[in-house]
Amino acid sequence: MPPPRRHLTRYHGVFAPHHALRAAIIPAGRGRGAGHTEAAAEGHVPEHASMTWMQRLKRVFAIDIERCRRCGGKLKVIASLEDPAAIERILAHLKPPPEGEPPRSPFATRAPPQSPLL
Repeated sequence: MPPPRRHLTRYHGVFAPHHALRAAIIPAGRGRGAGHTEAAAEGHVPEHASMTWMQRLKRVFAIDIERCRRCGGKLKVIASLEDPAAIERILAHLKPPPEGEPPRSPFATRAPPQSPLL
């Protein structure tokens, strides 16, 4: 039985909390030897190095929602739906494609440009 209020994971070697090379291998660059890293030489050591949810989606599901599929430009998140009732209403509004028909692309096709009429 572990003692109360103690961490259950212990790190050894360069991952140990007080190892001199820890700052060189962890993403945040913090630790006892933090003054010797490249980030500290530039004068910038990040306070927290957690990933955003967009970075997590890209890492886990290979979904890059930071770039537009059509033009490759950078996208900006303007809203995030987290209410289950609102999500159910939106999904109920979208009708699934009929059986046997392949799913359509979210980007509609259009006719080629026509020359102006004279």
